[in-house]
Amino acid sequence: LTHTATRILNAKRNNRPFKVSFAGYSVTVGRGNYFHQSYPFVLEKLLKKPMSFLGITLQIRNAAIGGVPSFPYGWCLENFLGEDVDVISWDFSMNEAGGVPNGLEAYIRHAMTLRRKPMMIVKDTGRNIAARRRELLQDYVDFGVLKDPVVLSIEDAMEEFATLSEDILPIGLRE
Repeated sequence: LTHTATRILNAKRNNRPFKVSFAGYSVTVGRGNYFHQSYPFVLEKLLKKPMSFLGITLQIRNAAIGGVPSFPYGWCLENFLGEDVDVISWDFSMNEAGGVPNGLEAYIRHAMTLRRKPMMIVKDTGRNIAARRRELLQDYVDFGVLKDPVVLSIEDAMEEFATLSEDILPIGLRE
């Protein structure tokens, strides 16, 4: 948490936008929705006001491309996500659901060459399937390379909804 707070404070101190870039597949692109309805821009809508209270402009970039895996995409992060980004994200949950860590490792190594050594948000499948990717992230934390990665698990996020009564669930989650 300290490293994430420092990133935000550095943006304020240097009077620059706090930049978050998203990459991934069609889910991140927002296929089936309008581009502004993709989850990166929904997140922007949620965070823009709190960030403005801090005197920080939030800048969201959605550079996701449907059907392009983390490898070779990860070799071109500066071109896709920007060399000046504070946070980057990749969505492994649909097309790279097997938990193979090779693409993530290339992604991490190239992310660390970016100027601000961005925070990583990894959207992934359940904790059992993606265990090898989680272990890889932990290795990079243990080596001191990654300071504040976050893993978002679809299964973990859905757990809370599984026990809710059908009548209060959003329509898209009803059987």
